[in-house]
Amino acid sequence: MSRSSLSLKCFLSLSTLSLMLIAGQAYADNASEKQCFDDVQGKIAWDNSKNMNWDPKNVQQLCKGTVKPSQPGQCFNTVMNGHINWGQGTDWEWQNAINLCSGSNDAEKTVQCFKNAIAAEKDWREAIMTCQREG
Repeated sequence: MSRSSLSLKCFLSLSTLSLMLIAGQAYADNASEKQCFDDVQGKIAWDNSKNMNWDPKNVQQLCKGTVKPSQPGQCFNTVMNGHINWGQGTDWEWQNAINLCSGSNDAEKTVQCFKNAIAAEKDWREAIMTCQREG
C-alpha cells in the first residue's frame, strides 16, 4: 500500500469518526430538547392566564440547546411566577422569559445571574443578553 493511499485511508477514517461524533452529539441534543419539550408543553403555563398550551415554536425556542431538559422550563416558570424583578416590576412578558431561559442548563444560575445584573443596575435587556446560557 502506498504512503498516499494509507494517508487517504487515515483521513477518511478520521473524517468518518468525526462525523459520527457530531451526529451522536446532535442526536443527544435533540433527545434533550425533545424531553424538554415534553416537560414544558401542557405542564407549564406560558402566560398569566395559566395557559399551558404553548405554540410549539415557542417551546422549541425555550428548549433549544439544552442538555439538561428540566432546566429551561424550570427557569421559565421561576421567572414568570417567582416574583423576579426585571427592574420595573415582577410581571414578565413571556417572550422575555423565553429569551432569558432559552437553552438553560442551570435554571438557578440563570435566574441568579439576572438578579445580580439588575442589582448592578443593568438594563433588563442587557441583563437578559448577559445571562442567556449562563446556566
